[in-house]
Amino acid sequence: MRADGPVVIALDGSLHSEHTLEWGLHEASLRGADVVLTRAWADPRDLVEWGWYPLVDVELDAEIATYLSEKQAIAVDRYPELTVTARSLRGSEVPVLRELSVSAQLLVVGARGRAGRLRMGSIAAHLAAHSRCDVAVVRASEESPLAPDAPITVGVDGSRASLAAAEAAAREASMRSAPLLVVHARPTVSDPYGRGMPALSPESATDVDVNDPTHRAAQAVAARIRTQHPGLEVRVALLDDDPAHALVEASKDAALVVVGSRGLGAFRGMLLGSVSADVVRNAASPVLVLHDGLPD
Repeated sequence: MRADGPVVIALDGSLHSEHTLEWGLHEASLRGADVVLTRAWADPRDLVEWGWYPLVDVELDAEIATYLSEKQAIAVDRYPELTVTARSLRGSEVPVLRELSVSAQLLVVGARGRAGRLRMGSIAAHLAAHSRCDVAVVRASEESPLAPDAPITVGVDGSRASLAAAEAAAREASMRSAPLLVVHARPTVSDPYGRGMPALSPESATDVDVNDPTHRAAQAVAARIRTQHPGLEVRVALLDDDPAHALVEASKDAALVVVGSRGLGAFRGMLLGSVSADVVRNAASPVLVLHDGLPD
């Protein structure tokens, strides 16, 4: 998890961008990081196909510059301690934002759900996989407000990626003075559709088979986090369930879910592991996707 560079907040002019902006500014304030507000734009397809119109090009650039200037003023007013700059990026959104992510510590993008659905758009999906820095995929809350003790949630399976995710989640929880929920889902073969057996609540975690080596390992991760972060409330949920399904369910009560870009137990060649991809697509909360800095 990179600690230097700005927090880049990608806006698209939609109503959802207001929530993306506020979430990104709050995160930057917690990190003490500079902020870059940006909006990527490309020439309208009909203009590209029918010819070049410099006047329209200039007008569109000016319109986006005005939009970013307005959002910059709002950001400075709400968070006067932050250094906020704005950049208009000309080009297709995924490649220009990926290029900007090279020097950033975090890229914040909106999930862009349609008709009230929680599924994210293709741009957020591509950036979650291809960004060169960590990515936060932000969803606007359409349900009742979260409880004050809503946890930062992370899944662990013993892989190096999941251990790094647990450490990052602990830092996020510490910054927010929020509890940390460490989820270990043990896949079960009893359900051929991969949705597992009824989940155990965090309170009943002590009732599971303490001799199960994977459950013991998850408890060990939680114990290490407690040692490294004194005062942080660390909860453990030991579940018999499909890992992706368990994390998506946990996201309904979470302030944030943290996953590794290559997934829980994913092999090295994958850009976004299957569990991580499922969580990013379907989680009800914002999702922080960690990148290890290795080339695609």
